[in-house]
Amino acid sequence: MMSSLPNANFTQLVYVVGRLAPEAVEMLGTGFLVASSRVATTNHVVESAGNNLVVLLPHTKNLDDYQDLTDVNCTIVNASVAEVDPIRDLVILKTRIPLTVNGQIPVLGTLDDDSVGEDIQIYGYPHCVEGRRALTYQKAEIGAKVLIEASGIKSKHAVVNIQSRPGQSGSPVVSPKDGSISAVLMGAWVPGPSGVIIAGINPRELHQTTHCVSAEYLRGML
Repeated sequence: MMSSLPNANFTQLVYVVGRLAPEAVEMLGTGFLVASSRVATTNHVVESAGNNLVVLLPHTKNLDDYQDLTDVNCTIVNASVAEVDPIRDLVILKTRIPLTVNGQIPVLGTLDDDSVGEDIQIYGYPHCVEGRRALTYQKAEIGAKVLIEASGIKSKHAVVNIQSRPGQSGSPVVSPKDGSISAVLMGAWVPGPSGVIIAGINPRELHQTTHCVSAEYLRGML
């Protein structure tokens, strides 16, 4: 088994995925390194982005540092869609240049190795779609392990006891036991139709659960 990475290194392995606009970069969601020139995220983050995808390189090396939200400077790397799994809402982007931290790559694990009630860690960019770029660490517990069916195929998911925010889709869900990536954050756990939208808010999303899909499915896409 490959050795896992120290958690601190996730500051350099988790990125904002964006789209080039005429005068700026539109931030779409979160992604993370899975190979030297491959970044994983969710398909719904990029599906309407066309050919102008980019990855914003890390802007902080230490989560204890204050991240200046007025600093809009960024270093970007062009990216394109390499593989798509529409059943599980996953996509892998190919970057124009390799992205590694001392040649290290995160280990892709599986939800099979995590139990209900165990802690997991999430690294992502909540609210980046609204222009706020702040790499954020969260800790939560697995509340349930479920199978979700799409197009006749059942896939392994987990319900996590935390409320996710726009921009966190595509965040890595990390097992603190070994530093491997157990799952990919999808979004709020809202089975069924969306329901009524009030002032741009779906009341059904105002709860403390999020769902994620097992990272094992990314291995078959590489």
